[in-house]
Amino acid sequence: MNALTASCLPARSRAVGELAQAAAKWGCDVPDDPGLIELADLLALVAGHLPEDLAARAEAATSLEMAVEHLRAADRLGGLLPVVTLHHLRLALQYERNARQDPTGRPEH
Repeated sequence: MNALTASCLPARSRAVGELAQAAAKWGCDVPDDPGLIELADLLALVAGHLPEDLAARAEAATSLEMAVEHLRAADRLGGLLPVVTLHHLRLALQYERNARQDPTGRPEH
C-alpha cells in the first residue's frame, strides 16, 4: 500500500460511516460494515419512496439519485484511485445532506 492510499483510508472509512448513518436516518436497515453498493442500493430505494408530504420531494429524490451515482462511481474505482474515490464519497455525502434540507435550509430529517 502506498502512502497516498494509506492517508485516504481513514477519511474513506469516515465517509462510509457517515453514509451508513445517513441511510439509517432515512429509515433503512443498514447492515454492519456495509459496502458502497449496499449503501447505493439503500439510498436508491429511499429516493424512489420518499414520503408524499416531504417538502421539495422532487429535489430530494434528485439529490439522493446523485448520491447513488457517486457511490457507484466510488465502488467502480475500488482502490485504484483513492483520492478520486474519496472525492466521489464526499460528493455522495453532500448530495445526501442536500436531500435532507427543505427549501428554507432547515433539516427535514
